[in-house]
Amino acid sequence: MITSVDEVKNLCNSGNYLKLFRVNWNGLRLYVNPKPFTYYSGLTGALDRCTFAGNDEKRRLEGWRTSMIDSFGKKNTDDYVQMTADFGTLLHMALVTIKEKGSINWNEEKDLAEGYFINAFKEKEIILKETTLKKMVYEYQKHVASLMQFIYERVSEIYAIETPATHEGLRIATPLDMACKCRQTEKGEFQNTTINIKTSSAISKHQLQQIAMENLMWNSTYEQTCDFTAIVRTKDWNESRTPTFEYRYLKPDEITQILFSVIKRLELCLNDEDSTYFPSVISKSFSGITKLGEKPLVIEQSLQEEWEILNIE
Repeated sequence: MITSVDEVKNLCNSGNYLKLFRVNWNGLRLYVNPKPFTYYSGLTGALDRCTFAGNDEKRRLEGWRTSMIDSFGKKNTDDYVQMTADFGTLLHMALVTIKEKGSINWNEEKDLAEGYFINAFKEKEIILKETTLKKMVYEYQKHVASLMQFIYERVSEIYAIETPATHEGLRIATPLDMACKCRQTEKGEFQNTTINIKTSSAISKHQLQQIAMENLMWNSTYEQTCDFTAIVRTKDWNESRTPTFEYRYLKPDEITQILFSVIKRLELCLNDEDSTYFPSVISKSFSGITKLGEKPLVIEQSLQEEWEILNIE
């Protein structure tokens, strides 16, 4: 059953870019293109499914999640992960403001962040302390300042923000945080670049695989190709100094090298019924009244049939 639907499109509201819908269906995150009806698996989910069990980083992440569940319970751990996603959504909204106005009004940004976090906690039925809220908002504002410094130093033009791209052969889709003209080094030339914005404590190998795929998907979807792909990690910084950030980019040959193994894994997983990341989207439910000795009536409904009932365009 479809439990939520979000529109995903270029937040810059300009240019001829794809619009998809992000759908939660039976616990899965999928992307839907209504006309003609097509659905895709999310990139991060697909990469997770095709990561070998022996991968050190995968084991570390699973160990972290297990320890979190042991300490705080599964629900609180899931809520924490969701709050991290909400944090990223707020940064995308701030990026739009930076692009449109070239500045940030910190009082307005504080009010926006407070309202967003309060609503997020209410939806999760979690009691939010005033001190926790203030800390979250201040931490978020520091990340915004870090992002502003990156735009000031490295970016000359932003084309797209949170804009979907697809790979038809692999049946995956993802929204890209930003496509822009960007310097790869402090004094380098401005070049078309796909960028992923992270707030994590470090940049990992898994994330480099993600941005390599994002670059491939962008170039597969749009004529305005990007030769480079990168991660900008907004981070904490000393308030007595200029805000800082971490920037890690991949050159075309590095992208090609990473994609060589990643695409093979995705293709193998896609074609294996036991391990595929691309689900057969049929939901089943019991219907009517069944008497003793009778066979229950089970109704099957496809994702497309559910989508047509919603009548979203």
